[in-house]
Amino acid sequence: MKLTVKLAGVIGALAMATGLAAADDYPEKPISMIVTWNAGGSTDVLARLLAEPLSKELGVPIAVTNMPGGGGSLGTQAALDAPKDGYTILATTSGNHILTPLKNDVGYRYDDFEPIGQLVAASLILAVREDSPWQTLDDFIEAAKAEPGKYLFGAVPDVAPHLTMRALADAAGLDVVHLPQQGGAPGATALLAGDIDLLPANAATVASSLKGGKMRGLAVFSADRDPAFPDIPTAKEQGYEVYGSPFVGLAVAKGVPDDVLETLKAAFDAVANDPAFQERAVKTVSALTYLPADEFGKIWERDWKTYAPMLQK
Repeated sequence: MKLTVKLAGVIGALAMATGLAAADDYPEKPISMIVTWNAGGSTDVLARLLAEPLSKELGVPIAVTNMPGGGGSLGTQAALDAPKDGYTILATTSGNHILTPLKNDVGYRYDDFEPIGQLVAASLILAVREDSPWQTLDDFIEAAKAEPGKYLFGAVPDVAPHLTMRALADAAGLDVVHLPQQGGAPGATALLAGDIDLLPANAATVASSLKGGKMRGLAVFSADRDPAFPDIPTAKEQGYEVYGSPFVGLAVAKGVPDDVLETLKAAFDAVANDPAFQERAVKTVSALTYLPADEFGKIWERDWKTYAPMLQK
């Protein structure tokens, strides 16, 4: 009996030592970065841009693998099912991480993962035509309250712009009508044609019209003003704490050893804050909106709680 106990203790100590050694050696083989959307899309471009300097920082190759399908759930589930050793990381987005599991039973939640860090958060802007009588968000809210059900906004159903506009309507007590669109560009066309009164949209979709004087921005649904449109105040500044910032960042499945996770976080932070990488990102995709792991995780929780009442039936 005593021999059995001693032997078990020795085996346990050896296993612990082996585990520590493995963690200390991490990484020692190539890492797979799963992208849950098609090759050539904005997430894929950003992931490949990040993979090269991250590979140099970690000292091993990083292979970007596209696994589209199921609203991003196929690749996300693959990352969750992979061994919890830090050799599979996920380029995660608001779509696959928050919206898809809220709309469908896909077998995972946002908190089945650990955040590594946020790289990009797109700005959503509430835009109106240049000839609109509304100069501010309060102007629109006053008009909408005076004539419930009169004003139309356009958006693709159940994606960030639509859900953010719904959140604003709930916060302000408005009755506005949703006219479904096939995408951001068709929505912008509908706004300019006068088919809708408002358009909540990704800043990139309406940038040329805003800068060209064809549209006016009433609010940005971010924590801070968009540097590209510094004159458009946030919804929060105007009294409505409503956020809508579709994100792209890195995550791993829960269960990855803490020291491995810390290694990934440190490498990500180093790359994301490197001026040379930031310059390449601006030229290739967009300005970065870096957040460290703990703050990125809070965004997950915030967005889940915001959109759950709208999407969970």
